Amino acid sequence: MIKSLENISSDMIKRYSNRYNKLGYNVKTLGWGNKEQQYQRFDDLLDIELPLNNKTLLDIGCGFGDFYIYLKNKNVNFKHYTGIDINPDLINETKNMGINNQKDCSFGVHNILKGGIDIKVNTAFLIGVLNLNLKNEVDNYKYSQKIIRNAFECVTDNLVVNLLDDNLTPDYPKEDFIFYHNDIKMIEFANTLTKKVEIKYSPKPIPQKEFNLILYK
Repeated sequence: MIKSLENISSDMIKRYSNRYNKLGYNVKTLGWGNKEQQYQRFDDLLDIELPLNNKTLLDIGCGFGDFYIYLKNKNVNFKHYTGIDINPDLINETKNMGINNQKDCSFGVHNILKGGIDIKVNTAFLIGVLNLNLKNEVDNYKYSQKIIRNAFECVTDNLVVNLLDDNLTPDYPKEDFIFYHNDIKMIEFANTLTKKVEIKYSPKPIPQKEFNLILYK
């Protein structure tokens, strides 16, 4: 059965709300195995060495705002962080955590599939947002491309897209609910948006191999 993007979005909201109702504020609510894996991915993003100080940042699919907390702990002196997520339960939790009312950040509910936001930022991040296997409901590549295209319209400098690599780790089984992107296909698509494209591969699996695609304006 082919589903509409609206139905896909609705299913995703239910998926994470169900987890949140069971687990609350927990990395497993977001699909992580543990905090160490989450922070390893964040470390890899910071290792790209993009200029983030005094920059405006957008975290698309921000969840609980963990990347904001990570950047603060790493003393990254960004100008302002905006976190958006499709799921209101996750955004509401940022209020419970006490980070939603800070001067250097804001959080809100927004579905990037429906288009960009009404502000421009220097750098935007898509961190693990495109890893769910939609199977026969929607073509994963078309879905990813639509989100990336909308996200790229929000930035003045660059967009970072974190993806799981289809070059799988031999000793870790492929997971049916995960979608693994081909790096060459994604570079070819990125080149339709900009000729300034860079790719950074994760130094070690988390637990599968990952890569970060950076699109520059």
